[in-house]
Amino acid sequence: MTDDGVRLERRVYVNVLYDLYGPLLTERQRRVYEMHCFSDWSLSEIAEALKITRQAVHILVNKTAEKLLKLEQELGIASRLERLENRIKELESCMGDEEQRNV
Repeated sequence: MTDDGVRLERRVYVNVLYDLYGPLLTERQRRVYEMHCFSDWSLSEIAEALKITRQAVHILVNKTAEKLLKLEQELGIASRLERLENRIKELESCMGDEEQRNV
């Protein structure tokens, strides 16, 4: 996988974690993260809007992503959900196979 592919995959994963753990972030963390990752604002645009430095925005976005990853490491909700979804797919597949045999 290319570096761009890895970065994209990580960004998607962190956004999934944001959906799960966003309420555990501070209002400021949520606001900046949403502006940057969901509304596609540049660091400079966010800095200007919030009257802080571009560096402060960069640090806040990165620390927020790190916090989301740490929350997943500690709580494991996303990995549990993924396992449950996989198990449901397996069961649905088994049910489909069983229905075909009964026809």
